[in-house]
Amino acid sequence: MAGREHGLEVLSPVDNDGKFTEEVGVAELVGRHVFASNEEIISMLSSLGVLLGREDYQHEYPHCWRSKTPIIFRAVEQFFISLEGLREIALEEIDKTEWLPHWGRNRIRGTVESRPDWCISRQRTWGVPLPVFFTPGGEVLLDAELVRKVADLVEREGTNIWFELEEAELVARLGLPEGTHKCRDTLDVWIDSGSSHVAVMDRHEELQSPADLYLEATDQHRGWFQSSLMLSVAYRGSAPYKTVMTHGFVVDQDKKGKLSKSEAEKAGKPIDAAHYYNKYGADILRLWVSSVDWQNEVPFGEDLFKQVAEPYRRIRNTLRILLGNLHGFNASSDAVVPEEMTLVDRWILECLHEVVSECRRAYDAYEFRKVFTVINQFCARDLSAIYIDLTKDRLYCDAGDSLRRRASQTAMNNVVDALARLLAPILVFTAEEAWEHAGREGSVHEQDFPVPDERFSGKEATTEVNQLLELREVIQNAIESQVQAKVFNKNNEAAVELALPAGHGLCGLLGDREFATEFFILSDLKLAEGEGVSASASRTDHPMCPRCRRYEPPAAGQSVEEDGTGLCGRCEEVLSGAVS
Repeated sequence: MAGREHGLEVLSPVDNDGKFTEEVGVAELVGRHVFASNEEIISMLSSLGVLLGREDYQHEYPHCWRSKTPIIFRAVEQFFISLEGLREIALEEIDKTEWLPHWGRNRIRGTVESRPDWCISRQRTWGVPLPVFFTPGGEVLLDAELVRKVADLVEREGTNIWFELEEAELVARLGLPEGTHKCRDTLDVWIDSGSSHVAVMDRHEELQSPADLYLEATDQHRGWFQSSLMLSVAYRGSAPYKTVMTHGFVVDQDKKGKLSKSEAEKAGKPIDAAHYYNKYGADILRLWVSSVDWQNEVPFGEDLFKQVAEPYRRIRNTLRILLGNLHGFNASSDAVVPEEMTLVDRWILECLHEVVSECRRAYDAYEFRKVFTVINQFCARDLSAIYIDLTKDRLYCDAGDSLRRRASQTAMNNVVDALARLLAPILVFTAEEAWEHAGREGSVHEQDFPVPDERFSGKEATTEVNQLLELREVIQNAIESQVQAKVFNKNNEAAVELALPAGHGLCGLLGDREFATEFFILSDLKLAEGEGVSASASRTDHPMCPRCRRYEPPAAGQSVEEDGTGLCGRCEEVLSGAVS
């Protein structure tokens, strides 16, 4: 540009082999490689007295990033794709596409609006050849029919055929006039990646264009996202994708800088996936990916990675407990209808309804972190801390065919089925293992996501259970004070008196001793009227049943043993039925 300002024409006196041509205007340099001419040029300058200085120095530029060899820049004829007409269609297609996050739309739109025509030729010795030929007179031979002939030849005999055949033989096999020369330029690599939608989506019958989703990092609005868009607009008149998701870079948790593979290896911080799935297992690796905020930079370090091991164990152990409780359960004959379920069974299925609904919405929006959070909280809070704890007595000690026990197994069966399907994209192997142990046919990865059970779309059970949980805190405080005073050692030894205001909405439910003692895990609960809610606890007078280990009134006709134990009514009935 500086030369043109001073009346100099563009001059590039170097041929394709890197040697000076006649245009150089110095006879001694013609035919010599540019790198081999440095010493001679320096001698010429010195002899003319115009050499200002000489110095050896190390540098990395310009070098080919692939072959690591030095390169030079030349002003040569290039091939371009004109964006006239394509740019306008591309901008329209950008507005039709869903961009996640939404700012991706403005970023790619700005780059498309400002980009010049696309230079697609490269003067390199590696890459996909540019299928162009020149007549003996130097005219360009480039048309669709010729390009297809080259493509057919490459498809039959491999990509190296362009380089392996002598030029005359290649020309003859393509039916071109003798003396025709092939172009030695290669295609811009963005043509390769930008046409992947044709190679993938259009070549496989089970797939279709446009793709549902393109996924890459934030630097691809100038790269793959854009090259794919421009080629697809030129080829089919529309974008190659419906949705584009842009994720952040993985950064070092200490330096907060982009963590490249080479830098990580030098620092002894491997980021290769194989290192982590060999060490921790593929499911924990996938769970870590689902737990991060992909829209922003992702801090990474082994300590952060280890943190997901705990929620993984929680989810896996929850599934194991549920599956263990389903032993002997046959859904086709043992399942019960909602009307026959207890309050806590209906409550956990209302919770499950909300989990399924939220996870489906999150998956639709590619919010994998929300899926992880919702399922983790469901397992930790609703299932492990409350439901499994409350129902384990009935599952272990009720008669095998009791209505309460089958109601809980029905609920747990629904939970296992839904969790396995929801977890399948994340915990691939764990979900498949759970599906298999639950006795399901086929693979979980052949199933659809669960559909929310509208029978449990209400909040009636949830409202009551939330009120009961508030009362449980009051009761637990009263029990803890007695445990600390060493009056008794554990909850099920406690007899509690609970004072409630007159007309409290839970009085009827709490008057059911079987329900109240199971929900609060007590020996006894007595209600009293008070101005507010309060509770007091004392040691129960009931003996401990040697079978269920609960402190219950002994069964009619049962004598209390010398050690203070005696079968409770429930266990006596169960054992009598088992004996008969």
